Amino acid sequence: MVTIPISASTPYDVVLDNQDRWIDSVDWSRYSMLWVVTDKHVESLYGESFRSTLKLTHPHVVSSVVEAGDASKSLSQLEQLVAEGLRHGCDRQTLIVAFGGGMIGDLAGFLASVYMRGVPYIQVPTTILAHDSAVGGKVAVNHPLAKNAIGSFYQPSGVYYNVTRLNTLSVQEVRSGLGELLKHAYLSRYVLESSFEDDLFLDLNENEPLDWVSWLARGIRVKQAIVEKDEREQGIRAWLNFGHTFGHALESVEAYRIPHGEAVLHGMVFAFLVSGDEVRAMQLFDWMRSNNVTPIDWQPFDRYVEKMIRDKKNRHGAIRFVLLRETITVESVQLEHLQQTFEQMKGWWER
Repeated sequence: MVTIPISASTPYDVVLDNQDRWIDSVDWSRYSMLWVVTDKHVESLYGESFRSTLKLTHPHVVSSVVEAGDASKSLSQLEQLVAEGLRHGCDRQTLIVAFGGGMIGDLAGFLASVYMRGVPYIQVPTTILAHDSAVGGKVAVNHPLAKNAIGSFYQPSGVYYNVTRLNTLSVQEVRSGLGELLKHAYLSRYVLESSFEDDLFLDLNENEPLDWVSWLARGIRVKQAIVEKDEREQGIRAWLNFGHTFGHALESVEAYRIPHGEAVLHGMVFAFLVSGDEVRAMQLFDWMRSNNVTPIDWQPFDRYVEKMIRDKKNRHGAIRFVLLRETITVESVQLEHLQQTFEQMKGWWER
């Protein structure tokens, strides 16, 4: 078991384990009710057994189940959840339990931030990808025009991983999770005492199961180092958006056919090419190809620009990218350079 304390406006621990020992450490008597929010996929795998375990610690456990997929991160779904909470009798002492992947964490966390002006919540991630989204307190739903456009900063009371639940992830879900882990590996040379970029690629190329407790902890420590210095994204927290400018645009243009982490992988290749780092761009591209990352259904460049101009990092209408150079920079990039990069990356995939 690994415990990582996060220093934030509301401090909390991230616990990674191969079982649910964390349940014995929570003071459940503080809460009038436990409200589990999950999706249909996680519900079919773990819902009944997880709720049964919670009922051993608390007499009042209710649940809400939404459709799996990013379409559930919407204001209409949020309104339905509020109605369910009111019907269940959930009050301001209710604890919301976000049980699922990144979509559930974002949705249930945002629900917690607005339900009765704010109730506590915990994250119980079931995916690799969620090691990024569950930590740091960013919660949101999507708008039809932009991903995560409606959101807030709202810290959980704890993040509790049982990595044995990762065993049921599909190959595509594992690849998607590795997208965010690789992002943290690239950032590690700038924010930790030593980089784990090369170590992660060595482990990935061994084709052996990864030690998820160890690797997720390493990724989370990168995020910890950044969010503890910039909780509300006034500066360096933007670094965590490496690969996300083109990645988010790609997700939207593809109507979320490409999972978030895979979109970030494409986005990191794009960002490396923007910065002129073809060596790392090609290393990542080759790994993606050899691991059958979902290819892009290429659309006209203007469609991606339409999405990128709504990115939250932009200033005065200029599209900005997080770029990894000698230091990390957040730079405005001219459309002409972005189109050249787009054509170069498209050519790599089509050859």
